[in-house]
Amino acid sequence: MNARKWRKVSLAALIGTVTVVSACSKGGESSSGSSSPSPSTAASSSPSASAAPSVANGPLTKYPQEITVTTVRSANAATKYQAGDTLDSNIWTKSFKADLNINVTNKWTVSDQQFKNKLTVSMVSGDLPDFFLVDDQQLQLLVQAGQIMDLTDLYNKYATDLTKQTFGNDMKSVRMQAATFGGKLMAIPNGGGSHDDLPMVWVRKDWLDALNLQPPKTMDDVMNIAKAFANNDPDKNGKKDTFGLSLDYNLWGGWSGLDGFFNGYGAYAFNPTKGSGTNLVFLKGADGKPAYADIQPEVKTALGKLQELFKAGAINPEFSVIDGAKSGELATQGKVGMSFGQWWVGTWPIADMKKADPKVEWQAYPLVSADGKPVKGLSTSALPTKFYVINKNAKNPEAVFKLLNYFNEKVYGKTPDETYHQVVKDGTTYQVFSYAPIVGTPTETNQNDYEAIQAALQSNDATKLTPAANTYYTAIQKYKTGDFGNFVWWSTFGPSGAFGILGNYKKNNLVVESGYTAPPTETMVSKGPTLRDLEAKAFTKIIMGDPLDSFDDFVKQWKQQGGDQILKEVAESGKFN
Repeated sequence: MNARKWRKVSLAALIGTVTVVSACSKGGESSSGSSSPSPSTAASSSPSASAAPSVANGPLTKYPQEITVTTVRSANAATKYQAGDTLDSNIWTKSFKADLNINVTNKWTVSDQQFKNKLTVSMVSGDLPDFFLVDDQQLQLLVQAGQIMDLTDLYNKYATDLTKQTFGNDMKSVRMQAATFGGKLMAIPNGGGSHDDLPMVWVRKDWLDALNLQPPKTMDDVMNIAKAFANNDPDKNGKKDTFGLSLDYNLWGGWSGLDGFFNGYGAYAFNPTKGSGTNLVFLKGADGKPAYADIQPEVKTALGKLQELFKAGAINPEFSVIDGAKSGELATQGKVGMSFGQWWVGTWPIADMKKADPKVEWQAYPLVSADGKPVKGLSTSALPTKFYVINKNAKNPEAVFKLLNYFNEKVYGKTPDETYHQVVKDGTTYQVFSYAPIVGTPTETNQNDYEAIQAALQSNDATKLTPAANTYYTAIQKYKTGDFGNFVWWSTFGPSGAFGILGNYKKNNLVVESGYTAPPTETMVSKGPTLRDLEAKAFTKIIMGDPLDSFDDFVKQWKQQGGDQILKEVAESGKFN
């Protein structure tokens, strides 16, 4: 992508969109990214180290005098904090100040749902912090408007070997190229490079046992289990008050999403209702040309099956007006028995259910197919969709790399400190790493830990485990003795844990990815949100009972309202294979 061409997007049009989105944000929901910087025309170059007199040479050298670096944060309502900790003050902010003389302050903090609108308003006004997290659409617009810094020289000088290793030690990797424009590194990728987002199906095994049902082996089994969980009183309370399949208005995602359900029918639709509308999946059609995954016939088939479940009462009739937090709450209240989701479902929302009631037993199972053939899961995480950027006016831009280096050393270095990763106290797990304002994301760390833990469980020898893996190993051993507060680690790294399922997917190449690996095209940026809303409305209405053939009307509208132009741009990009 160093030599790629990217098209300009109208900032005026974006600002008009922002006005509408900001007004809507009072309703409490938005997607995770949109942007609008002031209209300068060229990206700035990174300054030399000598331009900042307070710079301490070296990737982890302490500044001689305290400096302040600003950012903005989104707060997840599910995050648990140890006593005295907040997003503004915690082990990371205190250590940054003590060890690096860097005072990290949050200019503002809002909920995940409000973050996009709040950041958009800040970008329109030009009131930006020193560094912040953006999505792929925002990144492209910020580069175009010249509001962020070229990080090439800073990366080469200040990123430690460990930090560079987390990105694959290759500036031409998919992750780094996604952040490179015209040969300049304009952002730090957050995520990407792995397939850990592959879906699986999480099921209340105790409900299966109560109804004398077997775990799902086919999509027909999924259908039958969902209906039985809704209609056959699996919790034995004498009431019809449970649902079979969890779903909320996002439609796709790591919890309560439809990704895995669609995959079971050979469909690979993916366009989260509250997403950017630009993270799309393109498959190779019979003619070799790009085909939008969400308008393929297999999607229509899967929607028909979901409509069948809705009519049978297996899906919450209010799914279209509840968010992920609410659908998670229904699960923890024992009102739903199955959900498609990612590996981390065991960490949220169901983490504490076994501790509260030992009879509760959630179990992850591999995806199943409708036709008996090996099912492939959709992964959209190899190409990063989130990035850290640095304001072109930041006084100490190198400090951001020092923060990242520090994080990586504490969590992934040769002498990692588990208190910076996660802490378990009184059966409660605190994901301390998530408090950090910038995080490293090496690929396959969890998968490697899983394999090492299985070997240790077989040999009863944990001496070769990393500190993080040893923590999981210890927790698994405690779970086996009845300490159910460690369900998180049992469900993810245990012998039948989620990473075992992921490992099987990866080893057997049971993965489908989009054939398009470049940033959003011009029409994706300008039309993507509108087309996303069109799709969400059509799919939701079909699930709730609209004629299945209305899917064909949606396909026509999608093509006419910008879809055909998007397909043309993808085909002409030279980035589709």
